[in-house]
Amino acid sequence: MKTKKRSTAMHKLVKPVKKTHASHRKVYVAVLVGAVIIAIAGWAMWFYSDRALPNIAVGGVQVSNQQPAEIRQAIIAQAPELSITFDDNGKKTTIPAKNLGVVVDTEATLQNVLKARRDGNVALWDAINIPLVLANDPGVLIDFAKKKFPDAFVDAKEPEIVYDDKAAAFVVKPGEKGKGFDIKGFERALPELAHDPQNFTLKLTTATVDPILDEAKLQKIMAEVNDRLGLKLEFKLDNDVIYTAGRAEIANWMHFAPDAAQGTVAIDVDKGAIRKFLTDKVGPTVAAPPVDRKVVVDESTGAQTVIQAGRTGSQIDALDDLTGELVSAINGKRSLTKTVSITKAPFRTVTMSGVGKWIEVDLSQQRLTIYIGDNAIKSFSVSTGRAATPTEIGEDAIYAKYTSMTMTGTIAGDYYYVPNVKWVSFFNGGEAIHGTYWHHNFGTPMSHGCVNMTEADAKTVFDFAPIGTKVVVHS
Repeated sequence: MKTKKRSTAMHKLVKPVKKTHASHRKVYVAVLVGAVIIAIAGWAMWFYSDRALPNIAVGGVQVSNQQPAEIRQAIIAQAPELSITFDDNGKKTTIPAKNLGVVVDTEATLQNVLKARRDGNVALWDAINIPLVLANDPGVLIDFAKKKFPDAFVDAKEPEIVYDDKAAAFVVKPGEKGKGFDIKGFERALPELAHDPQNFTLKLTTATVDPILDEAKLQKIMAEVNDRLGLKLEFKLDNDVIYTAGRAEIANWMHFAPDAAQGTVAIDVDKGAIRKFLTDKVGPTVAAPPVDRKVVVDESTGAQTVIQAGRTGSQIDALDDLTGELVSAINGKRSLTKTVSITKAPFRTVTMSGVGKWIEVDLSQQRLTIYIGDNAIKSFSVSTGRAATPTEIGEDAIYAKYTSMTMTGTIAGDYYYVPNVKWVSFFNGGEAIHGTYWHHNFGTPMSHGCVNMTEADAKTVFDFAPIGTKVVVHS
């Protein structure tokens, strides 16, 4: 009996051993399944590490499972087709987006595609469409729209500070509102274009365009600059006042530079205008400008002809310093009394080419002018033929020249004998341009048909015009 009991006990001990083997098999299967899942997950992570996830489109084009190079091409391929159809009261016009300053940012769009649904917020079986990333340049859009839809634009007129001669003061000229392309509406519609670039229509609308400058701010600037017009700016020589700047003259030195960011203008004192004022207005009261020396060089012979002798003049000394003092006084809102000094002003030598020389004789003005091409070099007062013996109208050329000669003959019953006539240039039969010593009534017809000049002026023409020079006579 004892032996059977032990046998039963031993039998009871065997059963747990069988259960332990079954449990081990379950664990093994579970581990195997987990390993497979991990392996699949790892492969998926590796496969999609540089690819678009499933069920992803960009701009309406499927790019699922594609790598960056393929996705990039899908994005680039859409750019040429990107267009906007404007509906102008039923009249539709389709325009390539690039003409409107709208372009696709390819790389930014690509990065958005690669990042899509990786945060786990969207199930893999749900399709999503990534919009194109668009960049737009409003300046290009406005320029194009102005040309394509001119009726949609009326430029705003900016308020201005202008000088009123009657009031002898600056006033503000009001601005006016305009209308232009509705930029904000256009930009609000761009996301829709980014989602569906193949079919996008936008109603053409305009918006009120306000002037950039603020009239209230300009009123303050106007008051400030009008205070400067009242400054006393005078110039003395040897304790005598030779010139005092007037309000209109000071106003001419003032310019207003727009500051779009602040909606106002800045006062700019024009140094160039002040220097010109000192040279043209103050200078002539105490100084005389120099006279340029003009020389014509004949290119074929190299011969030089002095058309006009130079003459030294006088001018205000230290002009730049005086200009700077005026600018400082105006900016500092200070009156200024300045004693000026005078210095010599040297003349310049102006050398001109002798190609294209010709002479004009204007009978109605009694003037002779020498030209090089279209440029008048110098003009002289002359005396041409009287009514009974007129200088003939027409076009001729100088055919003979004499430094001195005796002129004699009979014209219209008048006998004449004139010895020692200098600087004679014949151009039409017996008609010549020459010096005259027997009268000084230049500006009035006096001759038998010739063109009378002072001897100095006749020498200038003689030296200037070689044989063959064209002479044009007209009334």
